[in-house]
Amino acid sequence: MAEKKKILLVDDDPDFVEAVKVIVESGGYDVRVAYDGQEGLEAVAEEKPDLIVLDVMMPVMNGHEACEKLKGDPETSGIPIILLTAVAERVTTSTYSHRDMLESEAEDYMPKPVEPVELLELIKSWLEK
Repeated sequence: MAEKKKILLVDDDPDFVEAVKVIVESGGYDVRVAYDGQEGLEAVAEEKPDLIVLDVMMPVMNGHEACEKLKGDPETSGIPIILLTAVAERVTTSTYSHRDMLESEAEDYMPKPVEPVELLELIKSWLEK
């Protein structure tokens, strides 16, 4: 049997993390979680995931900073990153913008609230590339 692909889910909302973890695991993936960008970087260093799902707005280190560090490191630059953000709905109340998403080095992004089936399809499409 083939080894399960490893997904790292980084988000500061424990309820969201648990819900998405269950959904992604139902797709046959092994999911590890972290609750801020710094914890996410540490998790990547310990066990290189096949793909990272990364929230943008988090304490300690936000998703853009974590993405920049991961993409700037030759050891982790090839890991696909999907940014998750509620920014699209709150551009006027956020310091982040749609432009930030497009300028990010992440491979893709998805607005919150996340549609579980769409997230699974996006993960699968990046893992098959």
